[in-house]
Amino acid sequence: MRHLFIRCFLLFADFSLIIPSTLFSQVGISVSPPRVYYTLNPGETGSQKVLISNVSKEHPLNLSLTLGDWAYDGYGNNLMFPPDSLDNSCAGWISIADGMYLTLEPGENREIDVTMTVPNMPAPDENVQTAMLFVTQMNPVDGVDAQGAAIKINVRQGIKLYRKGNAPEIKKVEIENLGYDKNTNSLLLLFNNGGNIWLNGRVSASLFNQANGKELNIEAIDFYTMPGDHRSMRIPLRHELEKGRYTSTVMIDYGDRTTIEAAELQFSYE
Repeated sequence: MRHLFIRCFLLFADFSLIIPSTLFSQVGISVSPPRVYYTLNPGETGSQKVLISNVSKEHPLNLSLTLGDWAYDGYGNNLMFPPDSLDNSCAGWISIADGMYLTLEPGENREIDVTMTVPNMPAPDENVQTAMLFVTQMNPVDGVDAQGAAIKINVRQGIKLYRKGNAPEIKKVEIENLGYDKNTNSLLLLFNNGGNIWLNGRVSASLFNQANGKELNIEAIDFYTMPGDHRSMRIPLRHELEKGRYTSTVMIDYGDRTTIEAAELQFSYE
């Protein structure tokens, strides 16, 4: 019988990936929290706890723990890299006292200590480092998909690790451009993270028809950025526009109590 091999890669740091429940009834890993934060100065060591659970009621899991690097692309998608390949990597600073392999019986939970040791001499202006801790199933499980075909299933989850120093935090988001694309009926927003800390926030937009006074509120979009990121975001309007002249207002709330970045665009729809 021919088997299809399926690897379910779940990265719960910034988004949720929906996997059919028929697969999770056969095998699954739960890892929490999905993000781990350290505030450490040069030469300091700190540990954080991560809980790994085998949610299957039937199958034991042989798991490996590995490290890697990650970054966002210009659209906010996650890109994966080998460990210590990026300038802001802290993968080489991570250790796990109990080793990089573990076995969990059905329903078993295991808490591990993830330790970070910061070197004595990181550059003083490098206030943020990151890495990814992967938890990967090494013993694929036989199963069937929704159509009844035989498959092999294994699961991997990623946990994002963040370190920041004690330099004063600078939160700064700047809008570079705002435009309208008629072909996709979307606003096109370009912005950057000009600060020295990771930021998550929300982009909200509204549209005002100058001819009839109608105002449309657009569904808000959440975002995550790292220092130096340049982000391109498409904001679907999801409304059929009437002909006329419009004013669009876009606001970015990124957690600064005193500042919201905003831009306004006027365009005609023919």
